[in-house]
Amino acid sequence: MASRTTRIALLATFTSGLALTACDSERQEKLNTHKQTRDLKDVEIEMSPEELANARKAAGHDSQDEIAAENAKLFEKGAREWIKTRMAEYRDFLSDFRDHIDTIEKEAPKWKDDKAFDKFEEKYKPRVKTFIETYDELTGKGAEGGNTQAELSKAFRDWEALNDELGPGVGDSERFPEILKAIRDTLDVVGKAFDEIEADETLEINALYKPKKNRK
Repeated sequence: MASRTTRIALLATFTSGLALTACDSERQEKLNTHKQTRDLKDVEIEMSPEELANARKAAGHDSQDEIAAENAKLFEKGAREWIKTRMAEYRDFLSDFRDHIDTIEKEAPKWKDDKAFDKFEEKYKPRVKTFIETYDELTGKGAEGGNTQAELSKAFRDWEALNDELGPGVGDSERFPEILKAIRDTLDVVGKAFDEIEADETLEINALYKPKKNRK
């Protein structure tokens, strides 16, 4: 059996070895961490945005611009499918829209005084209310329809602004025929867009959608 002195010496040597091993392990971990941090920092410094884009392209990844363009393309396709699914309703709405403009143009010269205008407005206001409700439902309150909706929305805002100006004497204004023409021109653009959408065979129609008149 080893003497007490020998056991103490061996214990001290073993403890010292453990301490050295722990220190070596901790030092190696710090070196590894430092190396990783340095490597990441070097990448960030050495690669410009253009170089990073090229690296992504070389690796077969799309650029951010390409991803954004593809998302926009998919969004517009969905918007056009929204319209195509409801094409009959959009056509009816466009026809009614044109009739609103024709009615205003025809009736404006008759508004010689407030009494004459009030008589017109009494019948016209319920029609306006229904027209606005149809617009909101058909277009998701202006949120659906993509680029085509942007044109339809422009015509609709101009029509609303015109309604705010209606009254005796409006037909004598030089701007009156210009405003009517501008709205009609925009509706022509919308009508052509409807034709293109209807003829686009790549667009799918939602078979589950039921037009308002057919809903139960």
